[in-house]
Amino acid sequence: MKKILVTGGTGFLGSNVVELLRNKGFDVHSCSRREGIDIRNYSQFKEFVDKIKPELVVHCAAHVGGIAYNALHPVEVFEDNVNIGLNVVRACNESGINKLINIMPNCTYPGHLEEYEESKFWDGAIHDSVLTYGLPRKMMWGDCFAYCQKNPKFRPIHLVFPNMYGPKDHFEIVKSHALGAFIAKISDAKKHGKKTVEIWGTGKPIREWIYVMDAAEGVLKSIENFGRFERNEIMNIGVTKGISVIELANIIKETVGWEGEFVLQPEKPDGAMKKILIVNKMKEKLGWEPSTKLREGIKKTVEWYAGNH
Repeated sequence: MKKILVTGGTGFLGSNVVELLRNKGFDVHSCSRREGIDIRNYSQFKEFVDKIKPELVVHCAAHVGGIAYNALHPVEVFEDNVNIGLNVVRACNESGINKLINIMPNCTYPGHLEEYEESKFWDGAIHDSVLTYGLPRKMMWGDCFAYCQKNPKFRPIHLVFPNMYGPKDHFEIVKSHALGAFIAKISDAKKHGKKTVEIWGTGKPIREWIYVMDAAEGVLKSIENFGRFERNEIMNIGVTKGISVIELANIIKETVGWEGEFVLQPEKPDGAMKKILIVNKMKEKLGWEPSTKLREGIKKTVEWYAGNH
């Protein structure tokens, strides 16, 4: 496979995937609203796909935000992601593209679980706090399942990731995930001499974080080992290590060099209390693990933020 289309190729993960694949010699094309292609518009997207004629699609495009953003825009997040997902799967099949790598968030797993293993993907309901985002992304597996019955050549796979962070992340307080929001709020507090920073919830939820360049490398490894996957297979890509929200905030506080105090807001939602991906399948199929340690990745991200904001 040489010609690859990355949907959402100007986004946080997509831009890193595009850069890495190009550096590895692939003929990579990107489409996003920023580039004038709205995937929600099927005819526009299909025309673009037919023009490019890729051998494989890496689907990174999504309408995404943190827990606060999802609460503010539930209908837009749900409907946009449903339409984007359906259009990508349909276009692949109608344009004769047999290989699809679909990127999914870990919030597609049942909300009552604390450790996420592929065999438990259907063992319960998605957590209410992320349902408007997670369910449309999970529906893509079902849509791919349907097309696999119709088209014996279609070979989709689904890669499930934890929260991502790194340079070029979203740092808007409402739209970003916790790590990006903390970097922005704590850096701002240091700059303006603020004594306190507020944190949503109790600070107790445990989350797993993967450095975005490692996530992009996981996509590359999956492309290189594509023949080892079953049709419509799900595979986790992560680090299998979690950290509480308050511990994460303290690492960022230390890295930024701010000396204030955190004020917890227990009346705000925590979401699921623990989310950890089990990655035995990843190690076996790819012979690879993410290499960036959390403190190292946070240091690089803080330095990038300081130089670009």
